[in-house]
Amino acid sequence: MTAEQSVESVPLPGEMFLHNFLEYLILGIDIVVGIIIAVSIIRGVIMFFKIIRKTPQEQEKHEISIRRYIGVGLILALDIEVASDIIKSILNPALNELLALAVVVAIRIALGWSLSKDIKEGPSDNK
Repeated sequence: MTAEQSVESVPLPGEMFLHNFLEYLILGIDIVVGIIIAVSIIRGVIMFFKIIRKTPQEQEKHEISIRRYIGVGLILALDIEVASDIIKSILNPALNELLALAVVVAIRIALGWSLSKDIKEGPSDNK
């Protein structure tokens, strides 16, 4: 091993700090995503239990607002998770990380389109 090779393999202190910071940032983002999903689902379940005793017409009105609330929470969580995956692919630009990012972005686009369409239009069943 030459002196040039040993200098290149030793990370600079700033690089280590940045790498560690980004690792903690990814962890924080993933925790926030989990909290957003959990709060959206728990709140949706609570809203659902509140409408059980109401008439079917009132239940239908409230069902749409429950769907919207949960859908918006899931779309927000997906957007934030894409940011986390972008940071992961920057830290580890391996092929499997880039493929995982592409899959997550594709899923986010499909789910986002589907959820936003459902939120705007409401249920698509014809009564």
